[in-house]
Amino acid sequence: MSQDRNREERFQEVLRSAGRRLTAIVRSYARGEERRDLHQEILLQIWRSLGTFESRASLLTWAYRVALNTAITYRRKTSTSPLLTGSPDGGPARGVAAEEGHGSTRDEILLLEEFIEGLGKIDRAVFLLYLEDLSYKEVAEVTGLTESAIGARINRIKKTFTERYLRG
Repeated sequence: MSQDRNREERFQEVLRSAGRRLTAIVRSYARGEERRDLHQEILLQIWRSLGTFESRASLLTWAYRVALNTAITYRRKTSTSPLLTGSPDGGPARGVAAEEGHGSTRDEILLLEEFIEGLGKIDRAVFLLYLEDLSYKEVAEVTGLTESAIGARINRIKKTFTERYLRG
């Protein structure tokens, strides 16, 4: 019985501490009604996997890894086409984010979502965790990359964003 209680306590800790970050992962990998399904799938996978959690990483780092792997797998299974909304050359194609004058916060969020959707699965995971203020070390633990690889990817992603959207 104490094993079930421990599992429930860990699950509640993940929900309290990582809820917002899990939502960011869901928003990046799913649209519309799919978001609810993906969120439920992530929570289910975290719950199921708690029995195998070995404390080699922090509980939250482990939960992010489970969430990202679940989201990537979910996207692969449910999508016949990528979420990318940009043009073939990588620039903005349509929607509010592609219009002149991105003044509102909503437009800025749409622009950022469009950019994130166009990233490859590893860059997307790295950038999402970076946006959630995880350290390079924490991002490395979640993704399995080295800290220097994380730094290089983040710098390249920032440069791409700047060139595509700010120098335009």
